[in-house]
Amino acid sequence: MNKNERLKQFITSEKITQKEFALKIDSTQQYVSALLNGKRKLGSNILERIEKEFNINIAWLLTGEGAMKKGAVVEELQANEEQADYKLNDVQAMHQDLKKDLNSLAEGMIKNFEVISTGVMQGLMDQRKLLDWTEKIDPDKINKSSEKLEEFLKQNK
Repeated sequence: MNKNERLKQFITSEKITQKEFALKIDSTQQYVSALLNGKRKLGSNILERIEKEFNINIAWLLTGEGAMKKGAVVEELQANEEQADYKLNDVQAMHQDLKKDLNSLAEGMIKNFEVISTGVMQGLMDQRKLLDWTEKIDPDKINKSSEKLEEFLKQNK
């Protein structure tokens, strides 16, 4: 779509006639018709009047990029900003949730570590006590006791 077609589209969207459009930009219906038919070019003076009177987005009129009206551009930017704010709020909420989850996980791991390390320490202490006890045992006494037990068992068969 070229700029003449976009100008036609704009006039149609405003629901005005070529004559009403011409009066608002201080021009004639014949001049507007010539613009729309591509017989005349949009000059800077006419562009300024169209922009001033109708708040049209000149970038859209010349290139087709952006919104048709300036207010629409602002509204679009505001909508994008609001959407970005919502997304930012969502990300911040997710961040807080993750932070809480990580803290809970870390606390659980610390408690598990404490329980496990206490159990390991208790086991080591029990092993040490067993070692200490076995070191106190006299091997000769064990041998004599074993011999007496064997004798007793033989006698009581």
